[in-house]
Amino acid sequence: MQRIALASRASATVARTVRHARQCSSSRHISGARFAPVAPRNVTANFFKFGKNGFDSEAAGIVGSQGRDEYTYDDVEQYFNYMGFLATEGTYDRMEAMLNSGLHPIDVILLLACSENDTPKVQEILKAGADPTVKGIDGKQPLELAAKPELIRMINEALASKSGVAA
Repeated sequence: MQRIALASRASATVARTVRHARQCSSSRHISGARFAPVAPRNVTANFFKFGKNGFDSEAAGIVGSQGRDEYTYDDVEQYFNYMGFLATEGTYDRMEAMLNSGLHPIDVILLLACSENDTPKVQEILKAGADPTVKGIDGKQPLELAAKPELIRMINEALASKSGVAA
């Protein structure tokens, strides 16, 4: 009689555990075709427009507050990785060569940004004090690397203000 009582208590405990597991698993929110429909959500996405019909990087609020001497090796490495140079080149050799040649980190970023026609970045670092007359290890200046008209205009304005000529 005692064995039957223990067996019935054990089966009741197992039944409670199974019932509890079913309740827990059914209380999770799972979306999918086989399950209850999920209520539609209103989702909006806002994008900044750069260029002639949009904002410049300053109006968009992405201009950094760093000055020329606050740019470091880490900033160059971040930009190098962000622009995908490492993925295309496979090494940091070009970045290291530019930094080891004595170029200031902000000037390295200027040369890289001009080669990629990254107008917002060029605007940001020119404002922070990058040198528009800097020559890269290949002897090219930012103006020779830039291809976009607005970027060329921006560099020419920086060159004019550096030489004291009104733009």
